[in-house]
Amino acid sequence: MTRSIVLIHAVRSSRTMWKGQKRRLRDKGYEVIAPDLPGHGRRRGEPFTLRGALATIDEAVEACAEPPLLVGLSLGGYLTLHWAGTRPDRLAGVVAADCTIVPGPAMARLYGLWMAMKDWMPGDSDARIARSFARRHTRKAARRYYGGGRAHGVIRTVVRTIGALDLLADVAAIDVPLTFVNGEHDPFRRHEALFLEVARDAELVILEDAGHVANLSRPKRFTRILRRCAAQGVPA
Repeated sequence: MTRSIVLIHAVRSSRTMWKGQKRRLRDKGYEVIAPDLPGHGRRRGEPFTLRGALATIDEAVEACAEPPLLVGLSLGGYLTLHWAGTRPDRLAGVVAADCTIVPGPAMARLYGLWMAMKDWMPGDSDARIARSFARRHTRKAARRYYGGGRAHGVIRTVVRTIGALDLLADVAAIDVPLTFVNGEHDPFRRHEALFLEVARDAELVILEDAGHVANLSRPKRFTRILRRCAAQGVPA
C-alpha cells in the first residue's frame, strides 16, 4: 500500500489535466505530485527530450514520502512504462492509461507529420482546438486539458522519441503490479493483448463510454481505480 501518487500528463496538455484526480485524492489523504513535462505547461519554453522527461519523473518520485503509484496517460503512459521498466525497486505500482498501441518508427513518423501539418493549417487555433475537445468531452474537461496552455512544436519530437522505445521490453521488466486503463472507445487499444502477454503482473480495466483521455471522460471512476491500485501496491 502507498499513500503517494505521481501523475504524468498527456501530450500538449499539462499538470492541469489531473485537477479532478488531485482534488479527490488529496481529500482522501494522498500525497499527489503532478509535474509538467518539458515543453508543456509552465515549461513550454523548454524543448521536449526523453532525458528531460525521465528526469522530471525522477524528481517527482524522489519527492514522494514513500515509493509511489506512478500513473501516466497517453504520452505520460508511455513514459511511465519506460521509466518503470528501466528503474526497478522504486515504485509501489504502475497505472498506464490509453497507451496500449506499439508506436513503431514508421507509424510515429506518419502521425507526427500529420499532427505537425495540422499546426500550420489555417484555423487550427488554440480556441478552436479547445472547442472541439469540449464537444467530444465537456467544457470542464477542455479547461482542464488545456488549462496550462496548449503545447506547440512538441509533436514530432514526442512521437519520434516514443516510436524509438522498446515498450514491450519495458513492460516485461516492470516488477510491481501494473494496471492498464483504457477508455472503451480509445483508438490506442489496438495492442492490449500484446502488453498483457509480456507483463509479469498486470490487469486491464476498460472504462465504458470513455474515450482516449479516460481520466476526463470518467473522472470519478478513474480516481477510484487509482485508489484501488494504491491500496494494492507492494509495501515500501
